[in-house]
Amino acid sequence: MRDINKIDLRLIDTTILLVFLETMRQRQATAVAREMGLTQPAVSHALKRLRNLYGDPLFLRRAHGLEPTALAHELEPKVRRIVRLLSETLEGSEEFDPGSAATDLRIGAFDFELTGVIPELVAQLRKVSPNINVHAFPLQNRDALEALVQGQIDLALGYFDFPLNSDASFASEDLHSEHYVLAGRRDHPIFARSLTLETVAKARHLLISPYGPNRNLVDHALHLQGLKRNIQTVVPSLFAALSIIENSDLVVTLPSRIAANNAERFAIAHRPLPIEGGTFRIHAVRHIRDATNPLHIWLLEKLRSVVADQTAVATKNN
Repeated sequence: MRDINKIDLRLIDTTILLVFLETMRQRQATAVAREMGLTQPAVSHALKRLRNLYGDPLFLRRAHGLEPTALAHELEPKVRRIVRLLSETLEGSEEFDPGSAATDLRIGAFDFELTGVIPELVAQLRKVSPNINVHAFPLQNRDALEALVQGQIDLALGYFDFPLNSDASFASEDLHSEHYVLAGRRDHPIFARSLTLETVAKARHLLISPYGPNRNLVDHALHLQGLKRNIQTVVPSLFAALSIIENSDLVVTLPSRIAANNAERFAIAHRPLPIEGGTFRIHAVRHIRDATNPLHIWLLEKLRSVVADQTAVATKNN
């Protein structure tokens, strides 16, 4: 058998493969034509194309019909496997079974989601999908989206400071709204009176950022009044920040859920910031190539469930 090159591959279509398989079964060109709803010349033409491609007669004419050559017998299971795979692509994905699925889920998120959402998600997955492993990475904003593009993560979770709908490469789902609060140790004097923007600006702030100083909605609100935060300490992670503020005069701006969930553990208090329209949205983002992936669709359902439960608890506590 001669080598098959890329030009030869372009000449192969499903019709000639099906004709080949049907000829192996029927051993009669007229029977193949009748079974497939083709004309006999069409069947003969398909067989001719196959003979030219493989450089082999494939079927020898005998008194009783067509006799497959040794190569035809060798090709039959391979061609049957190709046709079966093609058929499976048309049938769509199999129904996803979380109980038997075994895979890794890679999630990129900022520290707030890593400590607020991921622990509960992992707990939920362990109950119903013990063989699905979660790998979380400290990624946010454009770094997270770039990791999605490169296939390094399956899902990006968090706040994105630019319109997600401006890029058709991503499928985004709005999970919940959030707003910032000011947090500090429980007996911090800043909580003895009503908060004003001037009070917030004068306070000694700690900033949580793995990449150094940056700006958020609080900074924007202060800037509109000609004010800015007095940032004196920068740490890369939430728990480091909470450990510091519960034993110092520093304060920190946190999403309200994060502050509420950690108030008892770290002996901190928090108050709403005097900012109008200071809410922001938390999104779950996937690459568009995974928009119909059954695993990812199921993961989003679990995320929605986790967020809904957390929202119910937060509403009750408020």
